[in-house]
Amino acid sequence: MEKSLPLRHGLGHATAASLVAAAAVVLASGYGLMSGAGRYAQSQSVLVSQGADAANLIAVLLVVVTVGMAWRRSLTALLLWPGGLFYLAYAYVPYLVGAPFTPLLLVDVVAFLAAAYGLTALATAIDGTALRGLFSGAPARAVGMVLTVIGALAYAGLVATAIGAFGTSTTEAAWRGHWVADWILGTPALITGGVLLWAKRPFGYAAAPAMLLVSALGGAVFAVAAVVDNLAGGIRTDLSVVVVHLVISAVSLAVLAWFIVAPHRAVTKVRRPRPHPGPAPGTA
Repeated sequence: MEKSLPLRHGLGHATAASLVAAAAVVLASGYGLMSGAGRYAQSQSVLVSQGADAANLIAVLLVVVTVGMAWRRSLTALLLWPGGLFYLAYAYVPYLVGAPFTPLLLVDVVAFLAAAYGLTALATAIDGTALRGLFSGAPARAVGMVLTVIGALAYAGLVATAIGAFGTSTTEAAWRGHWVADWILGTPALITGGVLLWAKRPFGYAAAPAMLLVSALGGAVFAVAAVVDNLAGGIRTDLSVVVVHLVISAVSLAVLAWFIVAPHRAVTKVRRPRPHPGPAPGTA
């Protein structure tokens, strides 16, 4: 199944962009971790903090691993690779909006643009029609519905938080980067991927696994960033908020696994030998 990947063209451009994005994130995160908590003193968002600098390295590792495995013809890696790139682009929107205005902002721009270009290159390279054939036995409608519901719940949480912050200039300034990333990038992509997969559109079969990974990464990275900041004496995040994000991450990961193993189940079913009945009693 993984000897021939469903591709329209090569992966060279996506690979180069992914490695540039990974290098930029490592540079930005390394500087942020070495510069001390004072660099993000004006931020009240856990997504723009030293904890986020540390946690974003998880996404970098995932991108590098999926690039290597995709070149070794892994279908699973090919499906997860766009999710890692999308998360890097999403993660750096809050930095572009809310991080200190220093020369390091140019590195943040490179991280965002390289991840976005790599994601675009992958979107045009992956053959969604071929993927739909490979995942013909997958629970597409159910998984699409779950992803859409996750996105709708995320919007509900954003609205509730925004209403509570109206008229509070300090909260608005501190959280604007986080809200921009969620309102116009992260949450719409979750819903779009879910709807397209529910409708069994070819692009949905490429987009939905990536968005499920983004949802899983988002919860895990938020939790890691919050724990690191809490331990370092930076931004304080309630344990209940960390637990909620971990639950979202676990649910998204479980649904992703449910969807992505479908072709493997189909191959196993085809290869499983069928029992042959023996000769009837009394016959030679």
